[in-house]
Amino acid sequence: MSSFNKVGGRYGMHSGSGRFKNFQVDQNMFIQGNPVGPMGPGNTWYVDKNVNANGTGKTWELAFKTVTAAVAAAQTYDTIIIGKGLYDEAATLTITQRGLRIIGPGNGGTTMTNGLISTTSASDIMIINADYVEISGISFFAVTNAKSALIIGDGYDSWNTWVHDCAFSTGTADNTLGEYGIDVSDALDCVNTLIENNFFYYMSSAAIYIGATRCTVRNNIIWSNSVGIDVTHEGGEHAGCLVADNYLIGRQSGSTVGIQLAATEPTDGYILVANNIVTNFDTNITAGKAVMSQVNNQTAADASTYLQVDASP
Repeated sequence: MSSFNKVGGRYGMHSGSGRFKNFQVDQNMFIQGNPVGPMGPGNTWYVDKNVNANGTGKTWELAFKTVTAAVAAAQTYDTIIIGKGLYDEAATLTITQRGLRIIGPGNGGTTMTNGLISTTSASDIMIINADYVEISGISFFAVTNAKSALIIGDGYDSWNTWVHDCAFSTGTADNTLGEYGIDVSDALDCVNTLIENNFFYYMSSAAIYIGATRCTVRNNIIWSNSVGIDVTHEGGEHAGCLVADNYLIGRQSGSTVGIQLAATEPTDGYILVANNIVTNFDTNITAGKAVMSQVNNQTAADASTYLQVDASP
């Protein structure tokens, strides 16, 4: 029988024959017991609102109490790891560090116990104004009227942003205060934004708004009482967008649209909308005039006709 033993800072597996096979343990691979993958090449900063006093941020024991403190300390290509708890920051978190990686305690869905909330700031929760930023494992609770959870590109062309395995919510089905879950600016050229494997639950304007070039939205689950995915920007920064393999469910009543596309031809651009399942919206996919292709999407007729896929005979 194999067993594990700590030898000189390394761990060895005893094979039963008296021989050890040593391997290095990288403690950065774990966040409070959860594997998260290798950290970035810079420093790692820790945030835990439950520590007794605000520390240096260099370890869990000396963690910052706020995400704001960690963002202020972080430099290019650093990593911020956020511990469990609901963080109600005093102001919008504005990310300007190239290559910054922010990792939360996990997608908490609509349960307002872990993540970031906008109660105190009464503003947008986070703005990304940098390139190569990665956001993962964070629940955003946009509970402020006409304010969004995450804005990509607010006065800066944010290239290559990656948002994955997060949750965006206003808390309850009837709370429609948050404007957008993710708002990708149409005033700037936010190229190669990738939004994947996220969960969205009710926003007043749209779960996701895309107004930039070569954006990909895939493998997201969206419950919506407004618009699920809005790709109606009609200018030149419209090229090469992909909306694929998403699951969108409407609220059954009201002016709801699953995937909303531009009503007029853009000056430039192509959109591929493929392999999405969209059901229970008043309009599941708009018949926009943008240069686009719709392939293999499955939809119900309207909000009163439910989608049934691969029904039994």
